[in-house]
Amino acid sequence: MKRQGKVIIAILLVILIAIFSVMNTESIPVHFGVTTVSWPLVLILLVAIFLGAILMFLFATISNFQNKRTIKQQAEQIQALKTRLDEIKPTDGQLAHSEKVDSSQSEVKDDDHD
Repeated sequence: MKRQGKVIIAILLVILIAIFSVMNTESIPVHFGVTTVSWPLVLILLVAIFLGAILMFLFATISNFQNKRTIKQQAEQIQALKTRLDEIKPTDGQLAHSEKVDSSQSEVKDDDHD
């Protein structure tokens, strides 16, 4: 159903462009600095729209590339930090041993005060 909706919208756009083209067939002078040419108004508008679409595509592509590069760098930083955390984090055996050492040291301190 989605595909049919897209086809219908595309057909309607083509019909609108065709009607617009028929209504704007008069030639308009376009000055390029060095030379002047006379083109139909519809051709000038379509070329302008096409150039705008190309520029939008290029800017979106550049932005997308920069975002992907940033995501990749951040993923690498996250992985490096996870690796460092795993190296620093004590294992269960080390954790139990350090708790025993801490409790025995506190017992010695308590005995000194008595």
